[in-house]
Amino acid sequence: MKVTVASVVFWEALAFFDDFVISLQKQDCQEFDVLLINDNIPMDVLADRLKIYKKSFADRLHIVDKSTYKLLPYELRIELLFEALAGGTELLILLDCDDMAKSNRISEVMKQYDEKYDFYYNDLFLLNGMNAMPRLPEITDKIECLLECNYLGFTNCAINMKHIKEEFIESLKEGTTEIFDWYLFSRMLLAGMTGKHIGNTGTYYRIYVNNIAGISKCTISELEKERHIKLKHYGMLKKYDGRYRELIEKYENPDICRCRIGSDTNAYFWWGMLEHSRKLNRE
Repeated sequence: MKVTVASVVFWEALAFFDDFVISLQKQDCQEFDVLLINDNIPMDVLADRLKIYKKSFADRLHIVDKSTYKLLPYELRIELLFEALAGGTELLILLDCDDMAKSNRISEVMKQYDEKYDFYYNDLFLLNGMNAMPRLPEITDKIECLLECNYLGFTNCAINMKHIKEEFIESLKEGTTEIFDWYLFSRMLLAGMTGKHIGNTGTYYRIYVNNIAGISKCTISELEKERHIKLKHYGMLKKYDGRYRELIEKYENPDICRCRIGSDTNAYFWWGMLEHSRKLNRE
């Protein structure tokens, strides 16, 4: 099985790039390729940065330079999916270039791989070792899991590319959003795909100024930011499921929205602080 670890690399995260690469060097299984989609780093700078790691990865490293294309974040990630598919990748392991993988992440994903699932997700840890998203579900097989929050990101997930068609990737261009991971995995669930939790490993998640998603606090500004993100997300998905239209109606009225209490599991997930106070109709 061809396994590829893939990431979009960009200038604003260059200070953390060595940590990212070293975490790949330290994997206890080295049977994988590395695919980097270059957003905006001059190629001479990126090549110089990678020079010291050349011996480790040799011909396993593949760089696709998009630095002159001025692509948006969602476009870069769609390019990543196209490149992985075209290169014959069967298991695509995602890792953001400002994060790090635990040393057994790749081996555990491979060990716990089950072909019947379409995607896989592992725990997410802050750099201080705290589990940022405790109690992830063992199976994700319904869109209800992601209606009002997200725990599936481009840093803690893997995709079974055997089940992904070029037409599906092409259709993702509808998702003109900064929160592309939430959109991608929502689309996968809406298409009937399912995911499995990978235990006994994790991704170290870095919180800094360039994170769009991070550890939110229940402040008015954070909740309003989340409300607008949800409205845009729901607007792109409303044609696939009528519940998104209901969510739009509810989140357009901030008076029926509230901050989840700290003991609510969803409050730990991305975009999970805010909820509406009325039940949705099930279709």
